[in-house]
Amino acid sequence: MKERLLGFIFCGVLLAFIVNLAADKIHARLFAESLWFQAHWYIPFVIVPAASLLALAWSFGFFRSQGPRWADAAALLITALLVYLTLGAGYSCWHYCF
Repeated sequence: MKERLLGFIFCGVLLAFIVNLAADKIHARLFAESLWFQAHWYIPFVIVPAASLLALAWSFGFFRSQGPRWADAAALLITALLVYLTLGAGYSCWHYCF
């Protein structure tokens, strides 16, 4: 399980970076002037990365009934940490308010 956890950390960092970069590019090209997107910034920058990281964790074998619960807790902690670390300092005003 430790090997799966290390693989999840590595792939999770890459996935979080890719999802965050894609959300930033989509926002810059399509929704740069959208007030709805600025008001609902948590959808592409919190919910989508968290869901994709949890799906990645499930594909690595976490959250199964036969698996150890400490590994599930570690995967949840890593997911929360990666989502927190990929948020910008000003959240919704990260690149767009100035």
